[in-house]
Amino acid sequence: MKKITGLVLLLLLCTTKTFAHFFWIETNPNGTLNQEHEIRIYFGEFASGVAEKTDGEVFQNAQHFTLWVVDQQGNKTKLETKAKSAYHVANFTPKSEGTYSIVLDNKKYKVLDYTQYDYGIFRPQYHSVAKVEVGKNTTHKTVAINPESIAIVDLSTTSEQAKLQILFKDKPLAEAEVTVFIKEDWSKKVKTDKNGMITFSLPFKTRYVIEATHEDKKPGTYDNVAYQFTWHCAVYTIN
Repeated sequence: MKKITGLVLLLLLCTTKTFAHFFWIETNPNGTLNQEHEIRIYFGEFASGVAEKTDGEVFQNAQHFTLWVVDQQGNKTKLETKAKSAYHVANFTPKSEGTYSIVLDNKKYKVLDYTQYDYGIFRPQYHSVAKVEVGKNTTHKTVAINPESIAIVDLSTTSEQAKLQILFKDKPLAEAEVTVFIKEDWSKKVKTDKNGMITFSLPFKTRYVIEATHEDKKPGTYDNVAYQFTWHCAVYTIN
C-alpha cells in the first residue's frame, strides 16, 4: 500500500511539474552603450534552483517563446536565442541611453488536462520581463506590452524598494495574490491594492523573482483542443 501511495505521489509531482514552472530572465541590470549585452532565459522553479535542461521534455514543451527588447521610446527588436544546456541565450547592443525592457511571451503552450486533480482543462500563457538600464536616465518604468494577458510593470524609483503594478488586459488587477521569490525556497505572498499596485522592500543584494497569475474563465479552443479557462502567468525579475 505504501509503495502504491508513493507511486501516485511521484506521478502527481511529475504531471504537475510544468504547471509549477515559469520563465524567468537573468541579465546584468546595467548595460553599456554600444556594448553587447547578454540575456539568459530559464524555465523551471527559481526558488528551488530547478532549471530544466533545454533538450529535456519539459523545456521542449515550453520552447515556442518569442523574445524582444523594447527601448525607452517603444521601439521593439526581436531577439534570436540559442540553446545552451540549462538556458537559452540572446544578445543585444544598446544604441541609446535609457531603460530597456526584455520581454518574453509564450502563447503556444499546449492545453493541459488536470481534471483528475480537480483543476480542470486549461490553456497556460506565459509572460516574463526584466529591465536593463543604460547611462543616466530619469525614467525607470518598464513597458506594459501584453494587452491580451497579464503583465507586471516596474514603477520603482529606488533600489531599496520595489513598486510594481499588475495589469490584466491593460487594466489594474485588484486583490490579486502575487508571490515574491528569492533563492533557497524563500517566498512571500502579497496582494495588490485597488490599483493593482504592490510595494515591498529589497533588503538583500540578490535576485528577486515576482510571479502573478490570473484565471480567465472564458472557455475556448487552441490547436483543436477545447479548454475551460486560460491560466495567465506573468513574471518580473529584479536582477
